[in-house]
Amino acid sequence: MAVKYQLKNGLTVLLVESHKSPVVSVQMWVKTGSADELKGEEGISHFIEHLVFKGTEKYQVGQIAQQVEGAGGELNAYTSFDQTVFHVTISKQFVDTGLDVISQMMGFPAFIESEIDNEREVVLEEIKRSNDSPHRQVSRMLFSTIYKKHPYGLPVIGKESVIKTVSRKTMVNYFHRRYVPENMTLIVVGDFDNKEMKQKVKENFGSFVSYPLKKIKRIAEPKQDRPRILTKKGEFEETFLHIAWPIPKGTHQDIPALDVLAMILGQGDSSRLMRKLRIENHLTNYCTSSTYTPMDRGFFVISSSLNFDNLAATLEEIGQQLKLILTDSVNQEELQKAITNVESDQYYGMETVDGMAQIFGSYEHLFQDYKQFKDFIRNVSSITEKDLQKVAKKYLRPESLTLIVSTPKDELRAKKELTAFSKKYIEIFNSAKNSKPLKPLKVKKRRIAWKMDQFEPVETRKIKLDSGGQLVVRRVKDTPVVSLRCGFLGGMRIENASDNGVNELLSRVWPAGANGISETELHHRVESLAARLNAFSGRNTAGMYMTSLRPMAEEVFDLFSQTLSSPLLSPEIIEREKMYMLEYLKNRKDNPAQLAILAFSKVMFDGHPYSSDPHGQEDTIQNLNETRLRHHLEKMRCSKNMNLVIVGDFEIDPWVDRLNKLTSSLPKGSRQEKSFVFTGPSKPIHLFESSNKEQSHIIMGYKGLTFSDPNRYILEVLQSILSGQGGRLFIELRDKASLAYSVSPLRLDGIDAGYFGAYIGCSPEKGKKALSMMQAEFDKLCQQKVSEEEIDRAKRYLIGRHDIALQKTTSVGSSILFDDIYGLPYDETFRFTERIADVTASQIQKLAQSIFSQPSVISVVGPENPI
Repeated sequence: MAVKYQLKNGLTVLLVESHKSPVVSVQMWVKTGSADELKGEEGISHFIEHLVFKGTEKYQVGQIAQQVEGAGGELNAYTSFDQTVFHVTISKQFVDTGLDVISQMMGFPAFIESEIDNEREVVLEEIKRSNDSPHRQVSRMLFSTIYKKHPYGLPVIGKESVIKTVSRKTMVNYFHRRYVPENMTLIVVGDFDNKEMKQKVKENFGSFVSYPLKKIKRIAEPKQDRPRILTKKGEFEETFLHIAWPIPKGTHQDIPALDVLAMILGQGDSSRLMRKLRIENHLTNYCTSSTYTPMDRGFFVISSSLNFDNLAATLEEIGQQLKLILTDSVNQEELQKAITNVESDQYYGMETVDGMAQIFGSYEHLFQDYKQFKDFIRNVSSITEKDLQKVAKKYLRPESLTLIVSTPKDELRAKKELTAFSKKYIEIFNSAKNSKPLKPLKVKKRRIAWKMDQFEPVETRKIKLDSGGQLVVRRVKDTPVVSLRCGFLGGMRIENASDNGVNELLSRVWPAGANGISETELHHRVESLAARLNAFSGRNTAGMYMTSLRPMAEEVFDLFSQTLSSPLLSPEIIEREKMYMLEYLKNRKDNPAQLAILAFSKVMFDGHPYSSDPHGQEDTIQNLNETRLRHHLEKMRCSKNMNLVIVGDFEIDPWVDRLNKLTSSLPKGSRQEKSFVFTGPSKPIHLFESSNKEQSHIIMGYKGLTFSDPNRYILEVLQSILSGQGGRLFIELRDKASLAYSVSPLRLDGIDAGYFGAYIGCSPEKGKKALSMMQAEFDKLCQQKVSEEEIDRAKRYLIGRHDIALQKTTSVGSSILFDDIYGLPYDETFRFTERIADVTASQIQKLAQSIFSQPSVISVVGPENPI
């Protein structure tokens, strides 16, 4: 039940009761973003987003995060061009805390001068981090080319020169003219009573001062009347391509049709662009299409990552697909698939209170009416093939075309290719002017019909299948989602040295067709059912999973069964995925954090399978083939080595019958229980790899724990003491010392080996101090017992995050599967609270002394060696 109203001070409030889980989401949507900043204010909205966490009339630095995390909640915010959103997700019993901190941040921020200066350094680190990201850099190229006058052309994160010099007075003035009640919408979704919540909202937000709203008139973007081409010789390994056209703002009547067109053209493996460019012709790592639909003019974009040598062929194929869209439109079958997926998104999105709040907030922000969400679904359902061809011809025009390429290769050649495409596209478009759509196929429309049953208690139990496989069922009938996961012990641990990467390759090829079902047909059928069917791989396991809405679950299961038991493993698909794996290894050089963790793992786990690269190496990948892939699969895929979990809205007995039938077709085999000796490093090891990026990426770690170690819950609490915005690492290294934007604990548990430590990304000159401060935090844990107050905060933080995560059937299924497969009690995830509650300060100190007294491994990738 939803209620929308206004407080006397002008604040809009939307309350949505949902009793499916004991969790509440509190979100404040402010209708101001970087596009509302004046000259000399670039980045101030994002800077303010940081600063309201740094103290209010009621809370000192760090206390806001400590309050929320100490109540088991999650706290965060984001800034965009059009809005800034602050959000807390928290247990219903602590909803007062969530309301209180959002109220304080939005109504009573302190803007302490010293904290402004400290946070400047953090924002500058975030800017450097974005400069090291190829995706963010190419995105900036796209926006700055499409928007020559409009403020969407400037990055949300702002200008370094402004961040370095902007004064407190300027920020306070901006806050008081834009962060005012009439420019805010409070959205509360979850398990509460509307009448009681209304009173709580009034108490927390009714005293907000109604400063006059300063209205901003944004510079309108002039009509684009000629193609725009921008190429850049990037400092990254990957080549990126964007092809874009302007479209109207998000409230325009043509947006539903443009969204559906984007879905058909380039969303999902069965979409036209992904099928032709990645799957069939092996030209790109991905090729997608989407719409950007903000408050002002947006754009329709085709985006791709590719090997530069394939640029000409990629542009040629994209041109052909655009020609088909413009001349033949789409058929009813494609259209129905898109409509089904749009409708299903509402059910998947409603699994969590955060998802619900995001949906309602987005529509309330754009339309000033959250109910427009339902209208959007109705509009999508009524779209015809003619509507899609109409919007394609209306907006995908050659004179409004924007072409972007960033490449480490020949920039001049790239520009020539884009220019040639631009000219050819004029011919394609002109030839389609008078075309009429082909007669569509007659396909019966599929509507998602589901009605929530009356409340039934949750049922969880373990069943031994006739084949010897282990099945856990958990029936939860609050949303119409069914999640089935099947896992096998083995994974990377059982790879041969010469087959390194075979487990990763298996996860890519396994869900790519079954005997009698081609890859293209499988993708089409799964996506037509608005489902997910995929494989996973890891250090210890491999397996498959499916997620479906209840009305389609049996059809999806039929495809799941065939793919699991009789995978195609086509040699052609294997060679294609090997090529993409090699491309991934090459492009990974653009991610220094990944390089740091790879180097760290190699020496930490020396002599153990975990030292291998999960993605393989160039020479081993090239040697992989169908025979080796099937051999690796058959070592694992047997009923005695199988664990299954099904969670969601289903009837137990029919599904047990189905799974008995499926698993009986597999060999019985035996369990993969091979163990490996692991002792860890015998002396400290320091690693350094030079990088030309703006930041250094530093890992300091020690030998950790295994899945079966009785101390693992003690380590959970120890990690929580260091984690989050209220944790020691964030407060000491980021809040107080302003060393980094990103700092966090780092942990891996395994079957017979693990590690624990910390990661930070910072400017090179701060690296030595960062290492010293990380070491100091570890030493404190060894030397002094943690206070009961801090332990309680850490425990509530862990328990709250755990409960929040378990809103989704996929998360519940994953937790149960991996506990069961590693020999832990199948219902261990539901005992989490009591396990955490038993941890003491003495146990934490003893474990810290045990871990941090061992030899450390320090891995650094960056411009300078801080050691």
